[in-house]
Amino acid sequence: MAKRDRNSLSYIKCTPSYFDLVDRNSGFYKSDMRGFYIMFTLISSGYIAITAYVKFVTKGILFEDSYLQKMLQDFFVVSLIWPGIFCYSWLAYFLQLLIIKGFPLKVANILQHFSQSLMFIAASHLTLARNWGLTQTSFATMLALVHFMKMHSYTMVNRDLRELALENPGKSEYPQNVNAKNFLIFMVTPALVYQTSYPKIPKFRLSYFLQKLVLLIVQLDMEYIIASDHILPIINMSNVLPLTEVFSRLVIPCLIFYIMIFLIIFEQILNLFAEMSLFGDREFYSDWWNSTTFEEFNRKWNRTVHLFLHKHVYLECLQRYQLSENTSKFITFFFSACCHEMVLALICRDIKPYLMLLMIFQIPVMLFQKYLNRTLFGLYFVWGSMMVGLPLLLSLYSKGL
Repeated sequence: MAKRDRNSLSYIKCTPSYFDLVDRNSGFYKSDMRGFYIMFTLISSGYIAITAYVKFVTKGILFEDSYLQKMLQDFFVVSLIWPGIFCYSWLAYFLQLLIIKGFPLKVANILQHFSQSLMFIAASHLTLARNWGLTQTSFATMLALVHFMKMHSYTMVNRDLRELALENPGKSEYPQNVNAKNFLIFMVTPALVYQTSYPKIPKFRLSYFLQKLVLLIVQLDMEYIIASDHILPIINMSNVLPLTEVFSRLVIPCLIFYIMIFLIIFEQILNLFAEMSLFGDREFYSDWWNSTTFEEFNRKWNRTVHLFLHKHVYLECLQRYQLSENTSKFITFFFSACCHEMVLALICRDIKPYLMLLMIFQIPVMLFQKYLNRTLFGLYFVWGSMMVGLPLLLSLYSKGL
C-alpha cells in the first residue's frame, strides 16, 4: 500500500470507468481487446434469449419464477430500508453541528461509534427477526455497511479538517463545509471517502442514464438465470451430493456469476448513481483481471472500498497511531475480513469463518507472491484462486461442514 497523507484527496479527476460501453472516452474503446468484450456481451444476450425460448417450449414459461417470488418476499418492508438508513445517516451531520457549537469531543466520539454500530446491529436484527432470504439480507446488510462507512468517513475527515484548521486556519475549509447541501451531495455520490468537493461532469446525460439502465436490466436478467438454473439447484441438492461434485458443478457458474456481479455493481449501478450526482471520477476499478498478486487484486478490484480502507484504516493505524506498516496492513485485512464474514454469516444464518480464514490466509501468501509479480504464473495463480474461492465457500456452507 502506498504511503500518503491522511489529508490528501482520493478523487481528483474526471474519468470514465474502463468497460463503459456508453462513454466513447472509456478505456474499452482504446483497447485492442474490445472485440472480446463485445463477444461476451453477445454471448450473454444470446444465452438469455435461448434459455427463455427453451423454457417456453419445454415448460411454457419464460423463466423460473419460484426464486423470484422468494426475492420479492416482504417487499414493502425491504423497500423502506433504504430511505430509513439514509435518514438515519444524517446523525453524522447533526453530530458535526453539535461539535461546532462546542459539544465535548470525547462524548461526540462515543456517540459516533454507537450510532454507526447501532445501524448495522438494527439491520442485522431485522434480517434475522423477519427471516429474510438471500436477496433481502444482502440488500439490507450491504446498505447498512455502505452507510456505516459513509458516516465514519464524514466524521473522520471533518476531524482531520478541524485539526488542520486549528494549525493553519487558512488551509482548511472547516467548518464552512459542514452544511446540509454538502452532506447530501456526499450521501448520493458513489464514494465512501468524504471530500468537501468532488470532480464533476458538466451536466446530466439522460441518454447515457437510460442506456445504463437497459444494460443493468439485461445483466440482472442473466445473473438471475445463472443463479436459478445453475447455482441454487446444486446448493439445494448439496445434502445428497458429495462435496467434490457440488464443488465441481459450481466452478464455472460461480465464475460467470462473479464477473456479472462485477459488471452490475461497478459498471452499471455505480455509474447510474454517478450520473445522477454528476460525479466525475468513475474509476471504480482498474485492471484487476491482469493482477499477478492478491495485494494487486485487492487494490484494483474495488477501488471505492480500497480507498476507504486505505484512508480510514491503514493510514489511520500507520500515521495517527504510529503502528508499523505490516501491523497496519494486518489490521486492514482483518477489518475487511470481519466485514465480509459478518455479511456472509447473516446470509447463511451460521458462523463458520471460512471466508475470514481464506482472506487472512492471503497475508502469508503475499510474502511469497512478490516473486510472482508481473509473471504469467502469477496471473494463472490469481485467476485460479478466483475460480476456486467462491464455489469452495458455497460448497462448504451448503454442506454444513
